[in-house]
Amino acid sequence: MNLLYLKKNTSSSILFIILFSLFFIFPSCAKKVAEVGTIPITDKDIKLRAQVSEVYYPGSGKDYIGLTQLLKGYLSEEVLKSLGQKVDQSNWEAEANRIDQNTKAPAVLEKVKNVYGRDRKNYLNSFIRVVYAERVVYNEVFLRSGAIHQQQRNRAEDFLKVALQSPSAFSETAKAQGLEAKKLKLSEQEGIQPLENRARPRENPSGAGQEQAKRLIDSISSLKPGAVTPQVIEWQEGYQVIKLIKHVGPVSQTGRKNEGEYYLVESVSVPKRNFDDWFWERASEIPVRIYDPKLKDELLKNVGWAKNLKLK
Repeated sequence: MNLLYLKKNTSSSILFIILFSLFFIFPSCAKKVAEVGTIPITDKDIKLRAQVSEVYYPGSGKDYIGLTQLLKGYLSEEVLKSLGQKVDQSNWEAEANRIDQNTKAPAVLEKVKNVYGRDRKNYLNSFIRVVYAERVVYNEVFLRSGAIHQQQRNRAEDFLKVALQSPSAFSETAKAQGLEAKKLKLSEQEGIQPLENRARPRENPSGAGQEQAKRLIDSISSLKPGAVTPQVIEWQEGYQVIKLIKHVGPVSQTGRKNEGEYYLVESVSVPKRNFDDWFWERASEIPVRIYDPKLKDELLKNVGWAKNLKLK
């Protein structure tokens, strides 16, 4: 056999084996199909996220839906960064542990983990990272920031100032300021009940809002009928000012609340700023690039908020 031929054949075989091995070690390179700010999104990210969506909402495992969820999550992260929040691997690891310890749907979480198998890197990147950013931007930034809701707080404070000066004109003051006064019945047993036809409470009360009712009762328990709470009451969703109309059912000699004890009040509420309005005010300034024309068209056609994106 020709020695030169043998050497060439052997070299070709070795090269083939090397290339064949590399193919299985690195079967394919993920292709970047989009970017949110400085965060890249690959076709693999989208496929995995679409499978996660299918776990939660059967029939929703489409690529454009996977892209939609990643865009919203990564926009949330970029908003956090723009506010000076640090976001990195340590946050995602901590969030993964928090979810493991507190999930109320372990079977669903297990299905999500099965999507990723042993690929923890992508589990953190396209699942945990999204959950973390969306949770923090809403629960820990939007809801807790006094600056975001300062205008609404000021409106409630302005109403309170006038109401304290003229408690008897509580509802008239509210109307003059473009607000609405509502009559409520507060009870530790039955919670908060709107009153219909001014004096008659709703039948078959649901008992909802008992904790909120207790808080309001604490704020007015020392007031005389006709008096207004001296401070604005802040809730997760807004600000409230109340006026005590009537207290029915005094405390018993043992110091325990009598069954049926309740308070009638007038209430004025000022809702906090709408989250979507605030979010898109910031998120619409973050550049988004989508390199796949088909995905881009599907997104714009099927997702309402896509019109807010700053597409490049």
